[in-house]
Amino acid sequence: MQAMEPKTLRAFPELPVPPCDFGGEGPVIHLAHANGFPPGTYRPLAEALTDRYHVLSLPSRPLWPGSRPESAPDWHPLADDLIAGLDGLGLRGIVGVGHSLGGVLTLWAAVRRPDLFRAVVLIDPVIMPPKWLWLLRLMRWLGLGHRQPLVQGALRRRRVWSSRRACYEHYVGRSIFATWPEESLWAYVEAGTRERPDGQVELVYPPAWEAHIFATAPTDVWRTVPHLRTPTLVLRGAHSKTFPAASQARMARLVPQARFVVIPDAGHLVPMERPRETAQAIRAFLESL
Repeated sequence: MQAMEPKTLRAFPELPVPPCDFGGEGPVIHLAHANGFPPGTYRPLAEALTDRYHVLSLPSRPLWPGSRPESAPDWHPLADDLIAGLDGLGLRGIVGVGHSLGGVLTLWAAVRRPDLFRAVVLIDPVIMPPKWLWLLRLMRWLGLGHRQPLVQGALRRRRVWSSRRACYEHYVGRSIFATWPEESLWAYVEAGTRERPDGQVELVYPPAWEAHIFATAPTDVWRTVPHLRTPTLVLRGAHSKTFPAASQARMARLVPQARFVVIPDAGHLVPMERPRETAQAIRAFLESL
């Protein structure tokens, strides 16, 4: 593969919100973020790449001012948003990195518009084994989709704290954040909250949107997977239940050009749990192309 050339970003005033630009010199990496985690959450990962690459992230529709969950009945409009955003920035032949929700959106975008990507890195994409997807379809058919624990957890999520320090103290060592290094948790707190007029801070990512994204997780991703032709790295946490070993084995059969890396002692949120190891895997893959 030819060396990746640096890209010049074109101004795109029509974007509902500007890209989160982590800086750096060199070829562009676009980082598509997960549900519930704004782009700035990935700062430790991005900063481990900016010595060789220009890293940026387009905030997805839930972070647009005034956007409503009803505007996206499923995840496909969010993939359309990603394509439109990259087109608007005048980008072609970039590296698309996507985590979780962002991994699925990057996969769909790469299949629909392969000219946009020179390579893709899918980090623990939401691609569950087929038997799990049948159960999800059954729950929805029975009208129980909204009762999924992730959906209910998002709706109950605390939204307001007296300060960012209080928010940090609330999350540190707790639940999914227990394995995060301090730098990752602070990156989330700083990017994921905003100040209110009363001096308190509130979540940036609307819980209603987060719940909606969980409730509309796609059950048809496997139809798209065999059409992926772009050089691909799939990276997952060893303890992930979102992209488990069974999904990796199936994807390896369907996408023979794909490479796979498993990060030990990590789960679905591997880029936050192990940002440097994740960056090292991405760099090694790109340098091998």
